[in-house]
Amino acid sequence: MSSGGRGCDPVSIRLEAEDFKLWYTKFRDVISDLSLVRRVSSIVYNLLNQGCSEEDVIKAVEEILRGVNVDPLAIRRGEFQGLRSDVVEVLKVIFPNATQETKPPFFLGEGSGGRAVKQAPSTTGRVRRARRVIRFRGLELASWIMVAASTVTAIASLITGGRLILGIGLSLALLFLIIALITHIRML
Repeated sequence: MSSGGRGCDPVSIRLEAEDFKLWYTKFRDVISDLSLVRRVSSIVYNLLNQGCSEEDVIKAVEEILRGVNVDPLAIRRGEFQGLRSDVVEVLKVIFPNATQETKPPFFLGEGSGGRAVKQAPSTTGRVRRARRVIRFRGLELASWIMVAASTVTAIASLITGGRLILGIGLSLALLFLIIALITHIRML
């Protein structure tokens, strides 16, 4: 495989192929069309940057996909936004049935004609978040109260010499401290 300029290094292609096969084998059961196209786009980008022609990259990637029994025609969704134009051209040849699919950022909504427009958060969304925060605050507060009660029990048993109660009190204090911290982290 050669191209004008520096040429396409067969070692680079082999390394990309081996890396892709390992990735695909490891995550085969959870790979979506979007993640597959995203992974292939990085291979395309790397090979183009190393001097491979678009034709060489297409051949190499199709061979890599055949090696793991992926049918490029079966891929229906891909994210092409933000990629270099030459990478997008190669991806559209490799995955001819893939259409652009991306979700707008959380602060943008879908307007008419598929354009993203800025929107203020809906009232129902704010109410749902408020309910969720109140629920977490209640669980967090209860956990902190239990930490305090367990700590007091542990201190009292330390003073009176009750080792069993001391161990139970400290264990419960640690357990409720962990629960309180976890619920606090979820609130952030």
